[in-house]
Amino acid sequence: MARGVKSVRSSLVKLGISLASVCATLLLLETGIRVVRPQDIDYWDSRSIRRLQNTSPHFIENIPHGRANFIGVPVTINSNGLRGDEISTPKPANTIRIVAVGDSITFGYGIPVENTYVKVLERRLNASPLDSRTRYEVLNGGTLGGSLSDYYHFLTQKAEVLQPDIILIGLALNDILVYSDSGSISEAGAEWQGKQLPIARRLSNSMLRHSQLYLFSFARLKSFLYGWRVLDINKVQGLNFVALTPPTEYQKKAWESSLGMLTRISSFCREHGYRMVVVVFPMQMQLSRAELTFYRDKYHLKLGEESLSGEPQRRLREFAGTAGIAIVDLLPVYRSYNSKKLYLRNKMIPADPTHPSVIGNKIAADEIFRALAIK
Repeated sequence: MARGVKSVRSSLVKLGISLASVCATLLLLETGIRVVRPQDIDYWDSRSIRRLQNTSPHFIENIPHGRANFIGVPVTINSNGLRGDEISTPKPANTIRIVAVGDSITFGYGIPVENTYVKVLERRLNASPLDSRTRYEVLNGGTLGGSLSDYYHFLTQKAEVLQPDIILIGLALNDILVYSDSGSISEAGAEWQGKQLPIARRLSNSMLRHSQLYLFSFARLKSFLYGWRVLDINKVQGLNFVALTPPTEYQKKAWESSLGMLTRISSFCREHGYRMVVVVFPMQMQLSRAELTFYRDKYHLKLGEESLSGEPQRRLREFAGTAGIAIVDLLPVYRSYNSKKLYLRNKMIPADPTHPSVIGNKIAADEIFRALAIK
């Protein structure tokens, strides 16, 4: 009996020593990172610039007058909840105003505001106006994590004040979801629900805000865990590749629901006399067989051949043609460039198949400019 108690005590002592060693090592590494390679602790923190409404269906919105240094670039939200400087309301005379709505692509994830396709388009329009007295404004109504229901809500709440002539819908393929009549998203966790997030994700978010060591290794750690299938990226909340997966019953419902939301947006624009243009942003795995293979092998994404065939874009073009909506499909022009340069990469983001780089934003602006037929 005494020997057993002694053995347990010895094991507990060894465990305590091991835990103390691990903690001491982590503390030493944390200190080392802060001294040798200090990190921007607010890098991933968007709480000061975006929020979910408290009431269902919890639409996402920018916080007026919000300020942040998000993903390494300064972000300013004006009093109207738009990214960028203040604007005049009512709209000044001789001004053609374009309002772009969309998710983090339109918002400019990791991109300085002047390099977003929204502002590049504005500069192009003002550099070659048909009438020298005409001024063009292109306003950025993008929101981080937004989807079609958020775009519709934004327009119903803000369009009257903003007085747009043209509405640009920056459509990402991860907008293809199942929406309820109220605009909520059917998947659990599809919205960033703050305190309702799983404990592990809340812990991770807290660590990102307090540990520079964790922040330094965050992207690399995620990439490793996905690559070794410790985490299944196909089940990660907030990531959606349903438009590029092999056909399923859910995918069918998502397309029906998403095209229904686009119809609601189109009807709203038509009723209010706004010209509507849909800009479809491709994902990187659509650009070549090599890119598709990379995301299948490296991250084990369950992607179908629909990625390369451009089936999602075909569906959207068919819908737009039937509905009489102008559409800018960026897939063909993106395929004519080096895909490695079109998507966001930096020391914290080793791979991102969704968000365009500065070059990708410029190409998008050029194509939209051509589609608007303004020379």
